[in-house]
Amino acid sequence: MATETMPRTPRTAPGRGSDPREPRDPREPRTPRSGQVTAPRHTRPATRPGAGPRPGTSTPRPARPAPARPAGPRSRARSPRTPFILLLVGLLGGALISLLVISTTLAQGAFRVTSLQEQNANLAREQQTLTNEVAQAGNPAVIAGKARQLGMQANPRLGFIDPKTGKIIVGKPSKAEAAINVPGYTP
Repeated sequence: MATETMPRTPRTAPGRGSDPREPRDPREPRTPRSGQVTAPRHTRPATRPGAGPRPGTSTPRPARPAPARPAGPRSRARSPRTPFILLLVGLLGGALISLLVISTTLAQGAFRVTSLQEQNANLAREQQTLTNEVAQAGNPAVIAGKARQLGMQANPRLGFIDPKTGKIIVGKPSKAEAAINVPGYTP
């Protein structure tokens, strides 16, 4: 006798179709599928003592004691934080040192600018004083006074050269010669 085997189809929960997106019956207990992650035991709601199981739900499993933890320090949880904290401390320290260097450099620059501005103002005052002294020394009256102090005398006989004839004119020029306009000369 040949028995024919039919391929197995996955079982679906009662009241549920094969489509997992299909809404389920709210009275139906929810069972985790294989590979589905459920909430950890310490976050599940505790059942009240004396309260029996709800109708339609399975009986709760007895709580198993948690496995004993080693008494040593928790290096597993702290090890990922340590490099991050050291990185943050290093970055903050570097930022503070950079801020200190920048502020010191700016303060030195400001001090140098102030010093150069004071030096520039002093040099401008000195230049103004020297310009005034040169203007006073270039005055014809001052030049004549210094020339007399050195023993120089004014020439009583002025002589002029006539460029056309080459003749030297001594004394006062004639009216015709005086009428010639020579720039810079006042008889």
